[in-house]
Amino acid sequence: MIHRKRVIFLVVLIGAIFFVNIYVVSFRETSKTAVYRYDPSESIPLLLLGGLRGIAVDFLWARAIARHEEKKYYELLTINNLIAKLQPDFPAVWIFQAWNMAYNIAHEWDAARNKWKWIHTGLNFAKKGTVKNPTSGDLFFELGHMYLHLFDQRFFKYAEYYREQLKQEDGEDNYEASLYWLRRALLHDPKLHNVLAIERTICHALWHASLCAEKEGNIDKAFQYAESALNEWKTYRTNHPDDTSTNVNEFISTIERKKEFLQSMPKRDIW
Repeated sequence: MIHRKRVIFLVVLIGAIFFVNIYVVSFRETSKTAVYRYDPSESIPLLLLGGLRGIAVDFLWARAIARHEEKKYYELLTINNLIAKLQPDFPAVWIFQAWNMAYNIAHEWDAARNKWKWIHTGLNFAKKGTVKNPTSGDLFFELGHMYLHLFDQRFFKYAEYYREQLKQEDGEDNYEASLYWLRRALLHDPKLHNVLAIERTICHALWHASLCAEKEGNIDKAFQYAESALNEWKTYRTNHPDDTSTNVNEFISTIERKKEFLQSMPKRDIW
């Protein structure tokens, strides 16, 4: 009797792994355009795995690591979607996969448009995760930080191109998107990130938004961002007078000088 139960369990286990494998392989030849329109409802049958879901997830993670090492990124994207479908309520799944696509995979490409495809895919993947995890302050912070960091020309050669593509494809400004998610993070008690660090990141996002607007010739917008950054830093200094990790006074002085400079310049209202 015990032997029979073991046999049945092994048959079910092998069947489950085979079933998951079929789903992965079935998308291997999917065209690139179709990949970005992947419909997760196609993996609904995986929900029927029930108690074997954990085994299926372990199997998929192993496959994901292998496909990343083999540089089979489009199959990896399919596997990522399946993992997220099986573990939708785990923010870490969405964070890890989004960062992997937007940073690691994007780095493997040379052309700006190819890099942008994976950055955009990573951002959208994280945004999809926020729908499944509407109270995850950590996921909100990571997404807000990605909208800030990935578009920083000091670190990414094609950051200006990414910014324009985001405007054209999504109608979004990366700094406004960053601020939106960072502020949502503060409202949802992040577990992995210090609140002070998030508040400082908001200050930095406003400051970089001001510098970007100035570079783009929008002096009015640059001034308003600078003023917002100044107010945020002053509020931060008032709320956290004992914080010595950042030279807040230096930031405030720099922004005040920038405000004076912007006020002396002719303004162009192109909001």
